[in-house]
Amino acid sequence: MGSNSIGVVIVSYGHEQDVADLVDSFAGQLRPNDRVVVVDNRKPWLLESVVGDRLKKHNAMIINHDNGGFAAGCNVGAARIQDEVDLLFFLNPDTVIEDPTLFDTLRRVDKRWAAFMPYLLLPDGTINSAGNALHISGLSWVTGLDDKPVGLHPESADDTPEVTDISIASGACLVVRTEWWQKLGGMEELYFMYHEDTDFSARLLLSGGRIGLVHSGYVTHHYDYAKGDYKWIYIERNRHVLLLSVLPLPTLVVLIPQILGANLGLWAIAAKENRLGLKVKSLRLLIRDLPKIVALRRKTQQLRALTPAEYLEKMEWRFDNPNLGALGSNKTVNRIYKAYYQACRAILRVIA
Repeated sequence: MGSNSIGVVIVSYGHEQDVADLVDSFAGQLRPNDRVVVVDNRKPWLLESVVGDRLKKHNAMIINHDNGGFAAGCNVGAARIQDEVDLLFFLNPDTVIEDPTLFDTLRRVDKRWAAFMPYLLLPDGTINSAGNALHISGLSWVTGLDDKPVGLHPESADDTPEVTDISIASGACLVVRTEWWQKLGGMEELYFMYHEDTDFSARLLLSGGRIGLVHSGYVTHHYDYAKGDYKWIYIERNRHVLLLSVLPLPTLVVLIPQILGANLGLWAIAAKENRLGLKVKSLRLLIRDLPKIVALRRKTQQLRALTPAEYLEKMEWRFDNPNLGALGSNKTVNRIYKAYYQACRAILRVIA
């Protein structure tokens, strides 16, 4: 290790050509001590036969892995190279690196940042993600959606890149310092799919680490939003797993009215969209896994370095959810959330 070597981890599930295109897009930025590993999570394993020559041309390692979910794939890939690199760079297979100096920018990020991400941009140059917000209602959403990136400019090789605090980094282009990855034990495999990155960031914050947005770098995301049933079920189930396992108990208790209110709203949306059956399935999954969630909570809370009030301050009170139209930026709603947040913070500072 040394000189902020980078280990790229890509998890593929039937994305053979996309993965090869992605590796081609950043291969010219690799240094001799960098590493690339691609985890093939889908049987029959086709990466080797379809694009193996293209990947091996760039010294990329291929690991065939039984599908245990995205988090498990990330953990398997990281385990192969984590002792050889300083930074782990997780990339979605549907991304490409068009920023010609991205890797050099990432190497120069100040070490006070435990994890960080560059801008995640759509092909038209608008923001797909500038990080995610974790709201006091328990909901989470991307920030900066469809805006133009702020401060996206080249810096000299001697500059320290501009980085600002965010709460949640997108797993589509997540950079983690190896020591922090090992401290947290990687991604939590209980999630299987969706919310793994949100959970990882939430645990990192709980452990006292800082997460940043790198303003002078970007990754292009050829994003195709899917609304499949499994996505809805797992997002709903996993949102509750995160709240029950990560939030300090006093923080969780004072936020229960907000969380219940959000859930009532989601039940109403599910009824309107004929998704009540899916909501019930997500609830059944959650109940089935309660013993695992209790064990996960014990493990997670051992990492806690923040007080309940300090953790609350990492959460967002503004209800600025782009998926909810006018309600997502309603001034009256935001006044209520702000007052509730301030009351909760005052209570937590006194009791915990």
